[in-house]
Amino acid sequence: MDLTLAQRIYLISYTPEKHDFTNVGLQFRGQRLRAAALTELVAAGRIGVEDGKALRLGSEPPVDRYLAEVWGQVSAERPDRWLDLVHGQAHTAEAPVRAQLLAAGVVREPEHRRLGPLAHHHVVLASPDEVIALREAVRGVVLGDADGAGVALFELAAAVICTEGEASVLFDGRERRAHKETLKAFGERFDEVVPGLRPALLASILSNRAVGGGWG
Repeated sequence: MDLTLAQRIYLISYTPEKHDFTNVGLQFRGQRLRAAALTELVAAGRIGVEDGKALRLGSEPPVDRYLAEVWGQVSAERPDRWLDLVHGQAHTAEAPVRAQLLAAGVVREPEHRRLGPLAHHHVVLASPDEVIALREAVRGVVLGDADGAGVALFELAAAVICTEGEASVLFDGRERRAHKETLKAFGERFDEVVPGLRPALLASILSNRAVGGGWG
């Protein structure tokens, strides 16, 4: 699937065993999507890193509408703190990414709307096998203890963002403990690509968890 990193991270919190996006995967989704978009913009040369902060580069926005939105929120004059970019707009992140996936036919609205405060978060996958393949690609590099230096950006970033971003549906506690050193090495490699973003993601989540929040 030709998807942005944010779209992929949205999708890989799908749990095959439950045939659904569980509530655990929904929590802190906004922070994960913001971090994913910022990572992709850095990798594409649209955001530079100066003294551990973000600075917008270039004059033309990205073609992808959500990436363009995030890019436009980064200052081109004075570097922004990663925490401000992750945390301040986390609550706005899910809706545009979900809308993109709905428009592309990757997900669809459920036939029978659920009741409850989280009902609007739920969607149905058009092709579950393709999403499971995305998910297993990320799990595979971690559970296989791959060398972080040779792992593609999507797998590397997704593993790090989902681990730091509380998406325990991707790796359970036993798996995280068993592959602690691999995840640590992945985190260090991620820090080389986007210095300062990972601590900001964790700080945003800790801040929201303290008040029982984190629902994008």
